[in-house]
Amino acid sequence: MTHFTAEMISAAKANDLSAVTALISETETLVTSRANSYATRDGHTDHALAEDLAQAGRVRIWESLSKFEGTEPREFMAYIDRALHSAMTEHRRTVTHPDISPVTAKDFERAIELAAGDPYDAARIATTDAMGVRKMSRDRAYAALLSWLGTDSLDRPLRHEGNELHDITFGDVVAQVSSVPADLLDAHDYETTKRKVVRDQVHRALGKLSERQRHVLKADHGISPVGHYGDGPDAVLAADMGVTAHQVRQARRMGKNRFRTLYQAGAQAW
Repeated sequence: MTHFTAEMISAAKANDLSAVTALISETETLVTSRANSYATRDGHTDHALAEDLAQAGRVRIWESLSKFEGTEPREFMAYIDRALHSAMTEHRRTVTHPDISPVTAKDFERAIELAAGDPYDAARIATTDAMGVRKMSRDRAYAALLSWLGTDSLDRPLRHEGNELHDITFGDVVAQVSSVPADLLDAHDYETTKRKVVRDQVHRALGKLSERQRHVLKADHGISPVGHYGDGPDAVLAADMGVTAHQVRQARRMGKNRFRTLYQAGAQAW
């Protein structure tokens, strides 16, 4: 809980050293809390990044003092919170996405939100009208995807059932699946491995559905060896399967629900 007074704020704005020091001290808990939050992804905190973000936040507070108009403590607290958000998001994008511009990084973060956190789907969405005026070209979206994937630390620990004695890292899993030594891994290896794992998870989940459910879902998406029926009426698929259109719709509904459960369970390792 921070304790500001109008007198402290006024003195700090006038560059009174003792007031500035007291204000920085009062905001330290907020700074470190925000820094840890912005440096955390998938439950793993990058402590080196958190310290960099905290320092960027402290500097921004110092720079922002003279720009605050007023002396009311509650308004000042809201002002500082906005300043920290701006400083830390800008610094995080610069550090974690060195190969793309801050604007591209910001736009791709919007695509990530629209894709519910899936970077591959975000790369697709980024090139669609769903982005509005922030729509990307395919090349720009792909560059953003590679930059984003590169931020997922290979040192991130993964806990697996039956592995209670020690943690394995995300890099260990990628290295095992891709057959690339852990010290030689790069973003391309991550992307290739993720696609292979996702493909295996899709087919593993499909394999646990009933034959009819599996056939309908494969037909909806053109998954070999079933042709693509997704753009046609259910009656066409039903006729080819020797069932009714109602049975196709029922198989699709039940199959999707079951597939979602199975796929999400298999994706927990990632």
